[in-house]
Amino acid sequence: MRRAASPHALGLFMGLALIGLNACSNSSDSAVRADPADDATPSTSPAPSSSPDSSAAPNATPAPDAGDSEGEGEGEGDSSPRDFGQANDNQIRPGIQVSSADGSCTSNFIYHDAQGHLYIGAAAHCFSPDTNSGIDACDAQNQLMGSPVQLENASTPGQLFYSSWQAMKDNAESAGSGICQGNDFALVRIDPADQDNVHPSALVYGGPSAMLQQDAQIGDEVYSFGQSPFHLGVGSLQRKQGQITAQSADGWTYSMQTDNPGLSGDSGSAVLHESGQALGVLVTVGVGFPGPVSNGVCNLDLALAYANDYLGMNLQLTTADTFSP
Repeated sequence: MRRAASPHALGLFMGLALIGLNACSNSSDSAVRADPADDATPSTSPAPSSSPDSSAAPNATPAPDAGDSEGEGEGEGDSSPRDFGQANDNQIRPGIQVSSADGSCTSNFIYHDAQGHLYIGAAAHCFSPDTNSGIDACDAQNQLMGSPVQLENASTPGQLFYSSWQAMKDNAESAGSGICQGNDFALVRIDPADQDNVHPSALVYGGPSAMLQQDAQIGDEVYSFGQSPFHLGVGSLQRKQGQITAQSADGWTYSMQTDNPGLSGDSGSAVLHESGQALGVLVTVGVGFPGPVSNGVCNLDLALAYANDYLGMNLQLTTADTFSP
């Protein structure tokens, strides 16, 4: 017989689940953005304050110049721009912490352009002061492109290069639409000084082997990880395993249930399909009762395609061969 949880334990669980709970108008009533954590810091330098003056985050300007990358030197699909050698835990890899003026999140995958410049992915809401404020993602204020971003294991801050929230705002997407609910993706350009200390192999699991370019099915196994400081005091990277339970928002969002649900600070982390392919980006925490906690996942194939269309580039997912769940 299962022992009933104590009131203290239930209170602790609910406190964790409701961290940062200001229901977003761009998410369902039972889900909130998995807030950036304001007390998680990368190993290289302290995280900036999580309460910046909102005037410091006006509408974004064009991203820093990455060179003329449109369609040059890259075909369709995923690839690796060079031999990255052996992976180690001191490199900039999928799963490291990403920190800015709006808090700390977990990164997803590595990406590259036609010139071989490298980028690391995160969630767009990690770079907005309007996260969980009740403002639709397509109307939200965002940090300026080019803003400094602290990357764990980096010697030099990266630069915010792309935010889907700003792109959708620039494209006048309709607030409340499926794309505004689900498209939550950002790219940070890794400084040239750190480009040789990057590896595309995801922490814990390895991969991704490729981009998942068809819809995942309900019941498919998924794997993820996160760096939230709220995992009951555990400060190291936390692995997660579970299943896809639904797809919504016009295909932009998956729901998943895992054995170790994503919490504030896990935002932006990678979600790998059972095949080893990149499936998505963890973006929301569900707090509906009864039933287990569910996380919302941004469809990465759609999100990267939208980014490339907006930027006029052909950014690619950078792959790694070995996937070992």
